[in-house]
Amino acid sequence: MNLGTFCGCWRVSSRKDHSAWWLPLVVLLGGWVAWTSAAAWADDPPSLATVKAHLDKARAALDAERPAAAREHLVAAVSGLVEWEGMENPPPTARSMVERARGLRDDIELQGGDIEGIELPAIKSAPRTPARRPARKDPELAMPKGKPTGRAPAVAKGGATGKGSEPKPQAGGVSFVGQVAPMLLRHCGGCHVAGKKGDFQFTSFETLMKSGFVQTGTGADSRLVEVIRTGDMPRGGGKVSAEESALLVRWIDEGAVFDGSDPLAALQNAGRPQPPPVVPTGPVALKPGDVSFAFEVAPILVKQCGGCHDATQPDGNLSMVSLETLLRGGATGAPIIAGEGAASLLIRKLKGKEIDGQQMPLSKPPLSDEVIEAIEKWIDQGAALDLLTAQTSLETVAAAGRARSLSHEELLAARFDAADAVWRRAIADEEPASVTRGTLRVIGNLPESKLERLADAAEKAMTAVESQLVAGDVPLIKGGIVLLAFDKPYDYSDFWINVLGDERPKGMESRPGMSGDVIYGSFIAPALDTAEARADTLALLAEEIAAAAFLSRGAPEWFAVGAGRAVATKTAAKSAVAKGWRSESTQRLQNLRRPAAIVEGLADPASTAAVSGAFVIAVGGGGGRLKALAERLDDAIPFDAAFAEVFQGSPEAVFGAWAEKELTRQGEKRGDSKKRVGNAGR
Repeated sequence: MNLGTFCGCWRVSSRKDHSAWWLPLVVLLGGWVAWTSAAAWADDPPSLATVKAHLDKARAALDAERPAAAREHLVAAVSGLVEWEGMENPPPTARSMVERARGLRDDIELQGGDIEGIELPAIKSAPRTPARRPARKDPELAMPKGKPTGRAPAVAKGGATGKGSEPKPQAGGVSFVGQVAPMLLRHCGGCHVAGKKGDFQFTSFETLMKSGFVQTGTGADSRLVEVIRTGDMPRGGGKVSAEESALLVRWIDEGAVFDGSDPLAALQNAGRPQPPPVVPTGPVALKPGDVSFAFEVAPILVKQCGGCHDATQPDGNLSMVSLETLLRGGATGAPIIAGEGAASLLIRKLKGKEIDGQQMPLSKPPLSDEVIEAIEKWIDQGAALDLLTAQTSLETVAAAGRARSLSHEELLAARFDAADAVWRRAIADEEPASVTRGTLRVIGNLPESKLERLADAAEKAMTAVESQLVAGDVPLIKGGIVLLAFDKPYDYSDFWINVLGDERPKGMESRPGMSGDVIYGSFIAPALDTAEARADTLALLAEEIAAAAFLSRGAPEWFAVGAGRAVATKTAAKSAVAKGWRSESTQRLQNLRRPAAIVEGLADPASTAAVSGAFVIAVGGGGGRLKALAERLDDAIPFDAAFAEVFQGSPEAVFGAWAEKELTRQGEKRGDSKKRVGNAGR
């Protein structure tokens, strides 16, 4: 009798209530099924698709605010992940799935779900040297005589800034610069280096490796080799010889090593050391008659070039997301030579003169002579930045330039109109409520009654911040501020992903920022039901508003968030959150390997807020210096110069001296003088 027949008999018997005789058989059968399932599970671990499906269902349940259902699917996924824990060669995406499961577990906890017993496995990394196949008789597939390097793609010793001779391949190995790159240019360059046919382009070693067409260590299995061998590529009559194909396979088998000077350099220049682009370190004051990058140049680049030269597979590998990426250049090198407008490729492309290829912008009318002359004059001036930073998106730089030309009232109307679009980028399928109070607008997916109370608290916080930072009729924030209040932690995580383009760091519940015309504060909506909660809310709102006030004046983010925390600490000194900030800053500073990373903008957001807040509190002179700094920034003095006037030194020097002194004090307090004091300013 097969299992189905047995079960069918059991169902019939059960209806007749003949229960006594079959109970032992059911127990026996259940044990047999469990044993056979376990054995099959051990021999045939769950597929990636099965685990992924459970993770997807867990996320869907969380989105529907069903943490209990999410837990069930997460437990099922983790039970599959555990099967891969002891494997020598786990699936290549197993570790990323564990990290995804970790995030789901955190989100379940944030929604109040039970995570007890959900222990994530530690899965081994994939081996760095893949198993090699036996040599084949086909000469095109034959293994190289020399041993493979077994290393991941690497840059030759010396790197982009190294000195010495031209890069050389390893002894007996294949050179990417001398052999592979010329072959790819010869056979693929017209369609996939200079062009983007089939929506596929690789202009440098790095973009080639990111394409997924090269599977390091297994040349025969790489997609690049496959399309060549099958004759699918190259199209148009040319063929890759058997010798060239074998060379490509060998290079990949050896680890796809890069032996050039810069993995980001154009393939044509892969072997030549490229001079690093001269990126402005900060904004400079304009002289009368100078062209403003923020007001005159950035808006043109955003409007005319943004569609083709954005962050995702930019044409010619030239990204115009920020001034920094623009100056770095693309497949044809740097488009701007500071001080030499006429010789710069950007100007020649816009004019359509002395160039290879087509005039820019592509598929649009040529720019007017007046516009091109303004861009050329800006380059002749030195390609200087006059607002914000070289890393700030051109869209935000252009908005900051436009803001200077508008009145407070005009900018207020433009900002409030644009605020809804920022919300829709974060949560497209949920219509928010909003409350406007003068120069303050609160938007959120909260009940209207709670949003009204939050707006009341925000008004109180704004009044407190104004008293500390501005005097007279000067607006605290020209054009006002938008506060984005998210009801659930996962809503705020969506904001980080869709607007900020990053995963929300664990514990981050608020952040100020700029998006186009919008100066905003963003946060998970706090509780307002107790006096303690209202005090914490006042601190949170004051922090966001004060930080936004400095961002709107061109202060770098590291200082703005520190100033926000300093002002908030004074506004709500007795709040639990302010007391927590004070204790947090000590530990965060001690944990920094290099405190100068704060001023350089390289530290994580939580450490930046905590340490910068402690710094500004220490040097702020009770708040008077912050007001003096705001006045100078309102006079269009660049931040570094304004900071030096108020604090008698550069940001780097003043912060370094404070960090060194603070680390020394903390070390003495603990009786531990072995702290990294010497690194404070380096």
